[in-house]
Amino acid sequence: MIKQIELNDWSSLKSQLHNAIQQGFTHFTIVSDEISVYPDMLAAVSLEDQTIVVDYTINHQYLNDCRYFGHEYVTFNEWIENINLYPNVIFHIGTVMTILDQYNVENLFDLAVLSLLNSQIKVDSHVVFDFQRTFETSQQLWDQVAERQLSKTTNFNLNKLAYEHRHKLPFKRSETTAPKHLRFTDKLLKYSRFFTPHWLYQPVKSHLQTKHEKQSYIYEKDPSKVENHIVFLGFDYGFRGNSRYLFNHLAKHSTRTPIYFVTEDVKGPNFVKPDDPDTKSLIETAKVVVLESYIPDDLKPNGTIVQLWHGTPIKKLFLDSHEPHQNLNIYNYRARKYNKWLQQDYLICDSDDSIPYFNSAFPNHNLHIIGCGYPRVRYLIDKLNDKPYIEFIRKELQLDPEKPTLLYAPTWKSNQDEDDLLPISDALLNKYNVIYKAHTESHNDYIPENVIHAPANLETQDLILVADVVLTDYSSIIFDALTVNKTISQYTPHHDAYLEERGVYENVMQALAMVRYSDAKALLNDLISYQMSSIKSNAFINQDNRAFETIAHLIQKAAKS
Repeated sequence: MIKQIELNDWSSLKSQLHNAIQQGFTHFTIVSDEISVYPDMLAAVSLEDQTIVVDYTINHQYLNDCRYFGHEYVTFNEWIENINLYPNVIFHIGTVMTILDQYNVENLFDLAVLSLLNSQIKVDSHVVFDFQRTFETSQQLWDQVAERQLSKTTNFNLNKLAYEHRHKLPFKRSETTAPKHLRFTDKLLKYSRFFTPHWLYQPVKSHLQTKHEKQSYIYEKDPSKVENHIVFLGFDYGFRGNSRYLFNHLAKHSTRTPIYFVTEDVKGPNFVKPDDPDTKSLIETAKVVVLESYIPDDLKPNGTIVQLWHGTPIKKLFLDSHEPHQNLNIYNYRARKYNKWLQQDYLICDSDDSIPYFNSAFPNHNLHIIGCGYPRVRYLIDKLNDKPYIEFIRKELQLDPEKPTLLYAPTWKSNQDEDDLLPISDALLNKYNVIYKAHTESHNDYIPENVIHAPANLETQDLILVADVVLTDYSSIIFDALTVNKTISQYTPHHDAYLEERGVYENVMQALAMVRYSDAKALLNDLISYQMSSIKSNAFINQDNRAFETIAHLIQKAAKS
């Protein structure tokens, strides 16, 4: 457990920690009028027997550019590479007690630096703290640090921090070596031997921070720009998924307010192309914007934003995952996502049981989360007994009526190999109509031989309707299929590697444990003999789906305001 301590007198810290241990706490944070925590984020931190670095905002804005959140551990030299520096640490009580026995600690930043110098520290990606002012170290810290035997690179970085906090430098130039990659301000210090006057250094640093802030996707909505229309944006501007089915429902039943869908997939009076010169203005002036994923970087919607998302999460999302590929390789990745997410008003989930995962994965302090069900699942429920339509889909796919149908729809992976996919045997093809549906974002050109390729005009939902068995790995469509009582299976042959790459929600995976396979031979045998286990109930499905009614009401309410 994490103890939140308000500390006015640092000499009392040790006694407070003794009390915290007796109360069963293992970690602590310092809170004050200048340091607050986001409760859901704090609760989501994974505690281990060590100190933890977490993420933070400054006055509720994400202004960091550090990439170490793609790693499991961080060193002092990695931590200091951020454009701004704050004591973003959740402290392990036992470790701090040892530090307090060795050093005199005057303030929070002192303790953070000593903790980071002590060893590499666990990284947790959640945005836990909000800092309302800057913090500095004490001179006493630097007097103590000067006595330590550290690497020359560490010494350089410590000198930099001491300089920024206007303290005497702890190390001589001969005791330092600058890192290979330096910011412009670090180069100033290196080549001036830390003799750059503060009156010159500070304006340069402020200029660079202001420039970075402008690249951090921060904006405030301007209600005066809003006009009376509604705009839908599908995933990657595709006309599919939740946004498609909700759009079709509203266009047919509900609103007198003009509605538009931004896509190149369909032509018509209610469809506009993403690259049309008027599209950006159309989106930014809309009374309501309906999304299915993140807000595109170049857009700043000013109206009410309804986030439909694109499935109940099995894979860990955003702040719940280290996302090494994104965090390590995409500049300002976290700022792009975080600050734009703050502009959203409503998030739709398929069930109430999935809400906690969105609460920990995304900032939620400005967000209303509603577990009314997904529009795409409501479409399935409504179409399930439409026999003429289902027969039409069967004929479109040229399915053999004498065979059951297997839909194989693996999800997207950043590093997918052919052996991630189930080998399609002749015996399986003899038993089933096998439909293969690759993920729209998949860059893998591999396609199993002799399978049925669904035409582009058929949505995944239509394929689920005609399927008897739905096979995937980590795709949320498994819950769509369960909702309409389809037999399901998971094939996850390299699960440990995927855990390392992305991570999964263990409770969600556990709810599917009886249908999960890692061995291809075992899965093929059960599929061919039709001996798959069945799931009769699951907390993450919602057969009382009220998506159309609930979301239409939200949109109409916003449109009238």
